[in-house]
Amino acid sequence: MKNALGALIAVFFLNACDDGDIIVTSFDFEEQTLEICNDFEFVFFKINPDNNESIALSFSTTEDILGSGNIGVEQRTFEISLGANDNVIYRRFDGSVTSDYFCNPIPPSTPLVVEEFISSDGDITILTEGILADNDPIPSDIEDPTGLIDTDGDLLVDIIDFDDDGDNVPTSQEGVVITNGAIDLELSRDTDEDGILDYLDIDDDNDGVLTINEDANMDLDPSNDNSDPDNEGLDDYLNPEITINTEITAYREHFYFLNDIEVSINTQNLDFRRSPDGEEVIRDIRSVPFGIFTGAPDSEITITPEFIN
Repeated sequence: MKNALGALIAVFFLNACDDGDIIVTSFDFEEQTLEICNDFEFVFFKINPDNNESIALSFSTTEDILGSGNIGVEQRTFEISLGANDNVIYRRFDGSVTSDYFCNPIPPSTPLVVEEFISSDGDITILTEGILADNDPIPSDIEDPTGLIDTDGDLLVDIIDFDDDGDNVPTSQEGVVITNGAIDLELSRDTDEDGILDYLDIDDDNDGVLTINEDANMDLDPSNDNSDPDNEGLDDYLNPEITINTEITAYREHFYFLNDIEVSINTQNLDFRRSPDGEEVIRDIRSVPFGIFTGAPDSEITITPEFIN
C-alpha cells in the first residue's frame, strides 16, 4: 500500500517557508517499518535513516489496542482525538537516530533535533484484527472449516474451545495426532475403541461414568485422579475398572487466543505547526494511512463457560 502520509508531508514542506526560502526535503516513510514503544504511553514511530528523520504518533489510552480486550472478537476499531499530550510529530535530526530515542522517557542528548513539526489536532483510527484460535493440536480449518460447531454446547465453538467435549480434560491432553494435515484416526487416542476419539468422547473408557465425573478430588481436572493401586500410571477416567461417580457441575477455566495481530493506523484532520513558533503549515482532512504494526504478541482470552447439564 502506498504511504499517503509521505506524500502529504512532502507537499507540506514544499509549501513551507523559512525566511523566504522554500524548504525542499525528502520525506518518504513508505518502506520503513512501523515500530512501537508502550512502556509509558503508546508511541508508534517510523525512522528514515537515509534522511535522519522520523514520524511519530504519541497518545495515551486505557484501551487494549494491541490485544483482544478479553472480548473474543477478531476485529475492533478505536477512535482517538489528538490533544495537547497526544500528537503526531515529524522531526529531522543532525545525525542518525534509533528506537532508543523514542523508547526512553528522557530522550538521549544526541542526536539534536534540527527541524520539528507537530500536529496536536487530528483524529486517529486504529483497527486491531487477528485470528481467534484455541491453540490446541488441531488447526482450526481441520477442527471445523465452518467455525460453527460447538460439540459440548458450552457456547464456545470448537475452534476456540480448549476442551471440545466438555469433560474438563483439555483437547491438548487427549491424544490427537495430526498427520499430513489431517487427524490421524489410527494414531489418535480412542481409549474405549468405540469409534469416537477421546477428544470428542464424554466417556473415554466407556465405563458408564462420564469423564467429567471421574474427578474424585473435585478440582475440575480428571487427569490427576488415580485410585487403582495396580495401575498407578492410568488415570481413573481412562480406567474402565474404576467407576466412582463424583458429580461435577462446573467447567474449568478456558482460554483461547487472538493470533497474528495487525494494528492498522489511519490519520485524518492533521494540522501541522512548526515548532517552536507555532506557524500553521498544512491541514489535511483526508484519511491517510500511517502504517501497520505486526509485532504484537498473541493475546489470551480467559473465560469459564456456564455449566450445561
